[in-house]
Order: sequence, then structure tokens, then C-alpha cells
Amino acid sequence: MLTKLSQKIGIKEELFHGYMGLILFSLGMGIEISWFSSFLEGDGFNLKFISLIFSLYGFATFIFSYLSSFMVNKFSGGKIMFAGVVVYLLSASLLIIGIMYREYNLIAFSYFLRGASFPLFANSFLVLITLKTDLKHLGKATAYFFLCSNLGMNIIAPVLSSNLLSSLSAIDIFMIGAVISVFGGIIALGFSKKDIFIGKKDEKILANIATGITILFKNKRLIAAVVVLIINNMGRFGFIIIMPIFLLQRGFSLEQWGSIWAITYIVNSLAGIGFGHLGDKYGLRKIAMYFSGTITALSCVLIYIFCQYFYGNVFLLGLAFSIFAIGIAAFGPISALIPAMLSDNKPIAVSIINLGSGLSGFVGSLFAGAIFEKFGGNVLLISLAIIYLFASLLISVLKTKEELV
Repeated sequence: MLTKLSQKIGIKEELFHGYMGLILFSLGMGIEISWFSSFLEGDGFNLKFISLIFSLYGFATFIFSYLSSFMVNKFSGGKIMFAGVVVYLLSASLLIIGIMYREYNLIAFSYFLRGASFPLFANSFLVLITLKTDLKHLGKATAYFFLCSNLGMNIIAPVLSSNLLSSLSAIDIFMIGAVISVFGGIIALGFSKKDIFIGKKDEKILANIATGITILFKNKRLIAAVVVLIINNMGRFGFIIIMPIFLLQRGFSLEQWGSIWAITYIVNSLAGIGFGHLGDKYGLRKIAMYFSGTITALSCVLIYIFCQYFYGNVFLLGLAFSIFAIGIAAFGPISALIPAMLSDNKPIAVSIINLGSGLSGFVGSLFAGAIFEKFGGNVLLISLAIIYLFASLLISVLKTKEELV
């Protein structure tokens, strides 16, 4: 039955339990995603501190996203994914203590560790997917990766935790998240075939890390790819910080925002599968170029209009964020395009994907926090629209070796 299901949806059978475990791990990781910035503000923390801890989260994600592919090659996927679970448990414990005793430094440090734990687990699994999947199926395989990640972190988690807030404390919810994440780690690591986790003892990790950086300067198109990946999730990380605060000022509740964010990523996940198939069929670069930044820019303008002139209208705001979700999904083929651009060195290609994706969280958090604090949410939304249009222009130069001939 598992073999038939894996063949039908187009993923390797040996990776199936990893996808299932990723859903639960992401759910525990994102248990606070729809309300944490608002909770901190309500508890007396200022916006600068809130922006700082999200930036630290993004910085840790950036560092460990880049390192994860090299660590997998050296130490094996299973060991690095297990390390992600351990780091997450440590971060959850320290965060609970920090909130209980209002320890600013402890909260900041624990959120840094939280940012490190997700790429150690999830990005390591993405490396395994990339290494184990044929290039012709890679668009679908990476789309399913993002589907599972979004299903846990951005769909189930916001709805579940927003509703739990009415009867449980934040600390209770963090504890529930920790249990769910550990269970997901057990599923991913305990039931997957061991042969997908093999590392290379003679792998020169420092040399490969250096290669991953120097190759960017030898190929300007790869620099453009990194910039596109950074822009991709800038809005997502910015919205996590500002929307729980911004929308409360415009007639929306946290429960409504949690539902809107969940709907956003239901749409995103479905669109991601669609764009994965379209990219494999019509060309990865072409699909991303025409549909990613253009649609996402439109959505940012619509969010601005609906918040400004349709105060508290949940339907219209949900529609705008659904359009945002489709635009973000159209960036998905980039994760398959970069390995196609570096078909002779897929591990380095994955490291570049991880570098750009990780920087996205760091840059997005810093950018959103700074603009929102100084100019407000409206200016931030218009700025993001312009940046997303720029990303579509950059995608036009992301050509494979065959396309350059």
C-alpha cells in the first residue's frame, strides 16, 4: 500500500515517513507563529525587542540552513535531523523559562536556538530529497516538501494554537508544541530506511563550505538566484511579526488572523503542487518568472487597500492573502531550477538554496521590523510589492547550462 501511494504521488518510498514526520515537527515548531509577537507586545515587550528576537531566529535559520547540506554529507541525514530535534527541545525549555521569569536575554537566546533547529531537521531532509530524487521529478518532490512543512507550521498550527489561547496559557501551548515536534522526529527517523542517511567520512566539510561561497562569485546567475530566494519569503517573515499587531489596530482578532494565515497556506500548498507540475512540464524558470513576483506584488497592494478602506473585512483580507499565497508558491520551481543550473554538483546547489532561504528570514525580519516601526504597515506593504516585482525581473537570468548554449 505504501509503495503504491508513493508511486502515485511521485515521491520515493524510502522518504515517505520523512514527509509525515516533517508535518508534525513543523506543527510543533510553528505552534506560536500566529500570535507570539502580539503576546510579547501585550506582555510589555517593545517592538524593537520583538523585531530583534525574530531577527535572531532568522539569522540562526540562515546560518544553519547553509551549513545543513554540508553537515548531512559529512555526518549523515539522520544525525543532523536528530540534532535538530534535540536543539528544538532545548530551545522550547529555555523559552518557557524565559517567559516565566521575563528574562530578555534568555528569550532571545532560546529563539535563536529555535531558528537553528528547524533547518537542522527540515533542510537536512530536503538535502536527502534532492539527492535521492531524479531531476525530472524534483519539482514535484520539493513541492511536496513545502506542502508538508506548510501543513504543519502555517496551516494546522495557527488555527490550533489561536483556539487554544482561549483556554490555555502560552506556556502550556509551547509544551504541547514540544511533544508534537518530538513525536514527528520519531516518525521521521524511527521508520525511515537507514540507507538514506549515510554520510561520507572522508567529506571535507570546510572545503565544501568555502566552495559553496566561491562558486557564487564565479557565476553571477547564482548570486541572482540567492537574491530571488531572499525576496521569496521576506513577506512571510515580515507578516509573522507585524500582522498580529497591525491587524488588531484595524478591526481584526488574533483568531481571525490565525484562520486567514492557515487559509493562506492551504492555498499556497495546493498552488505549490500545481506550480511544481507546471514547472516540470513547461520550464521551471518560465513559470517562476511569469507568476511569482507579479502575483505577490499584486497581493501586497490588495492587502494595503483592504486594510485601509475595508476595515475588519475578513473575507477580502483572506482573498488578498490567498493571492499572496499563490504568488509565493510560484517561487517554488526555483528550488528545482538551481539544482538544474548546477546539475554536476547537487549538494552545493542545495546549500545555495538553503543560503538564500535562510537569509530570507533574517533580512525579512530586520526589514519588516525597521520599516514598520518607522513608517508603519502601509509603507511596508508597498515596499514589498516593489521588491517582489524586482524578483520577477531577476528570475529571467536564471538559466541552465543547456539554455545558455
